[in-house]
Amino acid sequence: MANTLKELAGMPMKGSPYFDENRWVSPLNFLDGAMAKRLPKKVAIHDVTLRDGEQTCGLVWREDDRVRIGEALNELGVDRIEVGMPIISEEEGNAVRRLKKMKLNSELVAFCRAMPKDLDAALEVGVDRIIVEHAINPYLNEYVYHRTMEQVVDTVTDCIEYVKKNGTKVSFMGWDATRAPIDYTLEAFKRIAHNAHPETMAFVDSFGVGTPYAIQFAFEELRKVVPEETGLEFHVHNEFGMAMGSVIAAIVGGARTIHSSINGLGERTGNVATEQVAAALKILLNIDTGVDISKIGEVSRLVQDISHIAPADNSPVVGGRLFWVESGSVVDALDRLNSAGIQAAMTPYMPQLVGRPGPFVKIGAFSGKASIRYYVRLRGIEATEEQLEDILDRVHAEGRIRKAVLEDSVLESITASVMGKA
Repeated sequence: MANTLKELAGMPMKGSPYFDENRWVSPLNFLDGAMAKRLPKKVAIHDVTLRDGEQTCGLVWREDDRVRIGEALNELGVDRIEVGMPIISEEEGNAVRRLKKMKLNSELVAFCRAMPKDLDAALEVGVDRIIVEHAINPYLNEYVYHRTMEQVVDTVTDCIEYVKKNGTKVSFMGWDATRAPIDYTLEAFKRIAHNAHPETMAFVDSFGVGTPYAIQFAFEELRKVVPEETGLEFHVHNEFGMAMGSVIAAIVGGARTIHSSINGLGERTGNVATEQVAAALKILLNIDTGVDISKIGEVSRLVQDISHIAPADNSPVVGGRLFWVESGSVVDALDRLNSAGIQAAMTPYMPQLVGRPGPFVKIGAFSGKASIRYYVRLRGIEATEEQLEDILDRVHAEGRIRKAVLEDSVLESITASVMGKA
């Protein structure tokens, strides 16, 4: 840090779990009353970019895309990479074979319906783990699959046992579980857990309709009926913008693996974003996911380039304008707090933590004199108060005309004109 922080009485900062040279988050997160005691030290990330991410309408991964993204996810440090459904195409199978030869640290996982042909295709390409999925919703099971709960349990159990006999790890994934009665969900999970003994079981909020409170409750109830040795996982979509909140609630309730995708790709509103899960758990709660969060920016951009789908400019962690600052009062506070020894002043963390540049002070119609002073000082220009006012007036006028923050070339021209250098 450029300056040594002089701490205030009653609010220690240095050495606290919520503050360091790169971040300043809430001390509330670490109070026992805020469930800090119930949080694990490690949570695994099961990345679904290559499977559920491809269900983004209009998106198709080719074989080389899968391999390059798979390599990047491994370098990022996710525990698992859900590579797709080998039954779907030869390209998916070939991509798995190529990734398998690379001897990645991340597990390669195939997504399979509870059907023998899906399982055989996955086993043939040599994945490390198979997810056996089935709806856990009585209406879907009645009208889509034409199965009773007993038939669902028997079908899933047969599939899980088949995978285990072939020496491959297996997980069960019960989708659309949040729209089912909780008693139905608990009974189905309980029977499958005790009959088939999958290594882990994923509870799925397929349509993002469970509130975080409901998700925490569901996991607490699941933990009561599923054997302790059976790990619990959470897969969630972001229909109402609650996905990240639900992830934290699920972890408090007992989930230890989170399904997520880079840039939040996925069907409809997408999955909870891998970058948000990794960054939020590490920065807000000091929970390790194994992910090197300094590589997030690089991997996000790779997926953006390959998919041709850009995150919103204000998207958490990876948004293009996330670390831009224009408001005069914010720039003034940023400058003063930086001088006091606080780097993560007007953002909760420094962008370099997640492999991003910045922060950037942008000059435009809403800038104040503090912004202009900050701008000229960074460029080694000494300006009088009168000159600062003149630059500010011209910046305001130009910003309103352009309806945008000003490019450096425009600012340089305005500054040079005022300083008598043009």
